Amino acid sequence: MHLPLLSLLVAVTGLSNAAPSGLHTHILAAELAQFEFWVQYAAAAYCHYNFASKAGQKLTCWAGNCPDVEAADTSIAYDYSNTTTTDTSGHYLAFRGSYSARNWIADGEFPYTDPKLCDGCEAEIGFWSSWELAREEIIEFANAAVDANPDYELAVVGHSLAAAADLRGNGHPSAELYAYASPRVTNPALAQYITAQSNNYRFTHTNDPVPKLPILTMGYVRVSPEYYVTAPNNATVSANQVQVLWGEIN
Repeated sequence: MHLPLLSLLVAVTGLSNAAPSGLHTHILAAELAQFEFWVQYAAAAYCHYNFASKAGQKLTCWAGNCPDVEAADTSIAYDYSNTTTTDTSGHYLAFRGSYSARNWIADGEFPYTDPKLCDGCEAEIGFWSSWELAREEIIEFANAAVDANPDYELAVVGHSLAAAADLRGNGHPSAELYAYASPRVTNPALAQYITAQSNNYRFTHTNDPVPKLPILTMGYVRVSPEYYVTAPNNATVSANQVQVLWGEIN
């Protein structure tokens, strides 16, 4: 897994549970625009130039899937062989998914490990271990960046529930999570722990099999809420094509 650490400095700062009473089940157009903006940072993490570059180089996307990122005043602030950060009037860690995710699924074995985040919490060992490899350096960098700009927000974009949960427990309780196409990687206790932290935005697509694995009978569940995209592949998404699902077994 390779995750470059980027910093963006800009002038502007299936089964599903019924939604509990008072919780929304649809999104507004303004929310969709925000979500589309952040998915571009997750996409940027997949561009080889970005995760192979060094500090000071401008962020770019040859595939043309992150024009807003390229238009912003972005540059790499810190490079780690397995991580990514970006910043919009804040600091954003943008993790790309593993190129070996399909092999991980094909193995059919999803052992648990104790992430030491809460009582009874367990996480899928591969996903937690990939965060642990980068953990100390990223937390150190995040602390320094936030200390230098205390009015900036901190968020995790892409593919690391572990990073968001851990950062929230290490001095950054308001860190936001924008997770895309994440498989089930938590047991119920850990899912409830991360859900209770709030500021979670987890996106799935109707045609993507990865978020449906591992299967529920293996004990893995989801962080809530889920933003479920029903638009066809490679189509422009409208706000009415995003359903907000609440609960752990979506």
